[in-house]
Amino acid sequence: MLEEDSQNIITNLWKSGEGISPAKRFLGKHLMFPLLNSVISWDRAWDIYDREGEKIIALASELDRESLFKRVLVSELFGLEDNSRYYSVAMVIKHLLIVGNTLQNRIPVLSRGENLDRHVKIEDVKPYTRIDDNIVQQFEVFLSTYRETLTRNVEDIHIDNTSQHPWFGEFNPKQWSILGMAHQIVHRRQIEAIIRRI
Repeated sequence: MLEEDSQNIITNLWKSGEGISPAKRFLGKHLMFPLLNSVISWDRAWDIYDREGEKIIALASELDRESLFKRVLVSELFGLEDNSRYYSVAMVIKHLLIVGNTLQNRIPVLSRGENLDRHVKIEDVKPYTRIDDNIVQQFEVFLSTYRETLTRNVEDIHIDNTSQHPWFGEFNPKQWSILGMAHQIVHRRQIEAIIRRI
C-alpha cells in the first residue's frame, strides 16, 4: 500500500505510456538517433551498453535493501518519461531487465527478415510487478550472457526490416542497438539521481 504522499506524487505524473514532450520526441527522432546511428557502430553501442550496465551494478550493490527499494521522485531527465520519474533503484533495474530481454529476443528476429507479431508498447516494459530481493544479481547474470546470445542469433544488422518504437519511429536491428545504448545511459543517470536523494 502506498503512503498518501506517494499517491499524490503518482497522481500528478503523466500516465504510463504518454511519453516525453513533443519537442524531446522530435529531437530524438530527427536529430539524436540519426546522428548516433551514423557515428556509433554495432559493437561500440553494445560496449557502451555493457559499461553502463557495470556502473549500474556497482551503484546498486552499495545499497542496503531499504535504500534499493525506496521510491524517489527525481527531476526531469532527457529521455526519461515523466511517469518513470518516481522509481526506486530496484524498479529501474527491473525495467532494464524487461527492456534488455525484449531487445535480446526481438533484434535477432528482425535481423533474419522476419516480422514481429506486435509493436512494443511503453506500458509493456514498466516495472510494476513483483521485484525479487536479488534483482541486482539477476541483472548481473543477464549482462554476463545477453551479448553472446544476441551475437549468436543475429544475421544482418543493417537489413531493411524494422519494428516501430512508440516515440521514435521505425528501427532496424542496428538502430535498436543504438536505442538500447541510449536507454541504458538514461537510466544509469536516473539511478545516480535517485541515490543522491535517498
